[in-house]
Amino acid sequence: MSGLPEHTEYGLFADDTALWTSSNTTSNLSSRLQQASDAFQSWCKSWKLKLQPTKTELVHFTLHPRRKFNNPVSVKIDAVTIQPTNSTRYLGIIIDKTLNWRSHIHHIESKIAGRISSLRFLSKASYQLNDKIMLNIFKSIARTILVYGYPILLQANDKIWERLQIIQNKSIRAALGLPIYTSVEYIHQITNVPKIKEYAVSLLQRHIQTATSNNDNVLKNNLEEIFNPL
Repeated sequence: MSGLPEHTEYGLFADDTALWTSSNTTSNLSSRLQQASDAFQSWCKSWKLKLQPTKTELVHFTLHPRRKFNNPVSVKIDAVTIQPTNSTRYLGIIIDKTLNWRSHIHHIESKIAGRISSLRFLSKASYQLNDKIMLNIFKSIARTILVYGYPILLQANDKIWERLQIIQNKSIRAALGLPIYTSVEYIHQITNVPKIKEYAVSLLQRHIQTATSNNDNVLKNNLEEIFNPL
């Protein structure tokens, strides 16, 4: 994308766009965002596209999320002032202003609840329960939700992964018709299913290898930045 100020970075995927920048003052931050937004609007007009202010959201990430600023960050799109919100959804990931990922975990819990119920129903309805088939169904309809966006979530703290592990445990118990008191150790022993964070790390390693094979150094370097601190 041409025309954006050097102080602003962007991400594009289909019709979803994200702009981000930083500054040590809110007034300068608003100024930078406005410059970037104006430049982006000009770029859109050149391609006969139009921004929708009602679908535009602003999140202010700060080291002091509870602080009341004298000059809150804002930006105008077509004369509509966009005020900061507590969280936003980008490419299926709920990003909150404190980056604690709790909102995203709540979203996962809500989304996966029905699938856990489906696993429980299938396990009870099966005349001769086939553990291998049920585990494959679990991997297809439940685990894929848990690890969606894993490169981002791998940068979250262990409490987030503990929550995700609890959800995986519930899913496997439901799939195999196991009682609620079945221990986590026993679940992994009989299923050979790795813990959810271990699985996410293995996916990351696999994608690093793929990027290396494809000589995609940009992707490889970005993924390694996530992997190295783990």
